[in-house]
Formats: sequence, structure tokens, C-alpha cells
Amino acid sequence: MSLRFPPHLEVTGRPALVTGASSGIGRASAEALAALGHPVVVGARRADRLDDLVRSIREAGGEATARAVDVTDAGSVAGFVTAATDAYGAPEVLVSSAGTLKMARVWELSPDDFAAQVDIHLLAVHRLLHAVLPGMIERHRGDVVLIGSDVAYTARPRSGAYVAAKAGLETMAKQARRELEGTGVRLGVVRPGPVMTEMGTEFDQDTAEAVINEWVRHGFGRHPRMCKPADLARGVAAMVSMPRGAQITELEIQPEAPIEEDYS
Repeated sequence: MSLRFPPHLEVTGRPALVTGASSGIGRASAEALAALGHPVVVGARRADRLDDLVRSIREAGGEATARAVDVTDAGSVAGFVTAATDAYGAPEVLVSSAGTLKMARVWELSPDDFAAQVDIHLLAVHRLLHAVLPGMIERHRGDVVLIGSDVAYTARPRSGAYVAAKAGLETMAKQARRELEGTGVRLGVVRPGPVMTEMGTEFDQDTAEAVINEWVRHGFGRHPRMCKPADLARGVAAMVSMPRGAQITELEIQPEAPIEEDYS
């Protein structure tokens, strides 16, 4: 057993795959990794938005290409990984950020809607790991970053299946990290608190008011500040940029409360 680790490849030789890249944390993570020099392959269902992202990255001097992907479909995920490999070589970094949100009490959500939320937030992550990890293990290197959520530990009411799915993701990540020990592949979870993204903004005003009121009643929402996607992207970039021989396994990023002028 060697206690030494070969250094990272040059960053330009570490292609990164980012799912859920059409908006929010996924888009910001793709931009952050491209700014570091990673060639980035961005994927999402909304392919029209990916073209705008690729153009933005290239105009800033980065390298990027896009591929439509539906992470709820194993064939689509396999095609995404193959296209990424054809474009830049075997992936060295994977960021899993795809997701949607449907708000309701647990029992009010239809079984189909509940299953769909578990699919995109948990089963889809497994599809990505199944497609990407064997190659990383064979090469004895790679970084996987999963976007979790603090709801896995602080279950917020009316979050439908999101809490259950993210709790499952966190537990799966812990298991996989132990199984990856000694392979040279690192797996970590970036865990956001409240963050301002499109996810969860699709519901009507009555639903929004009911959710906010119940969160406040249970002690959530102590202040109005929310993180920006770029805040989470900094965490993603830090995780994959750690030198070999060390790893950030979990990183929770919460919004800082506004400064109170009359604090005493």
C-alpha cells in the first residue's frame, strides 16, 4: 500500500460532467468549473438553455459543450456519458444537480408524483454513479459531487417527497464513500440550505403562502436571506480542487443572517 498519491492531472485534462445545468446550482457549478479550466459537458432536459450556457462559458474563455439528458432514463444517461467522453475524454469530475420540486403534505402527494420526486432526486443519481464510477475506479481517480439538501436532517413540512429522496441520497452517499475507500475516487455532498433558484417557484401563491407559514410555525425561516447558486458553486469547486490525499466529504452552505444594527 502506497501512502503517496499521484497529483491531479492538469485541470484542462480533467473533464467535468454537470447535470441539471440549465439553471440554478447546476449552471453556476458549470460556470465555476469552466472558469477553473475544466472542459465542461453540461446536460439537462431543457436543451435550448444549454446553448446559452455554452456560449457564455466560451465567451469567458472556457471550454464547454452541451448534450440533452433526461436523468430519469438510463439510456439517456448512458448516451450523455458517451457523448461527453467522445468530446473531451473520460470524465474526471461529475456534478449531479438535476432536480424539481413539488410541494405538498406527504399523504396529499399522489403516489405517481411521490415516485417521480424520488426518481429524479435519488434514482437518477444512482444512474449517474452506475455509468461513471466504474471508469473512475479503473483509473484510480475522479471526483463526484452530489447536491444534497439540509432537509435530509431538518425535514421541512409540505416538501412532498423531497425530504425522503434527499435523506436517501445522503445515506447512499455515505455508503458509496465507504465502498470507494482505497480506489482513489472521492465522493462528496454539497448540502445547501435555502437557496434562490427556479426550483420550487412554479407553484401558485396559495401554496407558497401555506408552505411559508408552516415553515415559520416549525421554526424555519428565521431570517429572509437565501443563498445564491454561485455560493454553492464555490463549494463544488472547492471540493473537486482539493489536492490528492485529502477530501471534503460533506459541505453545508447556509445563508448568513442580515446584520442587525441594534444587536446587543
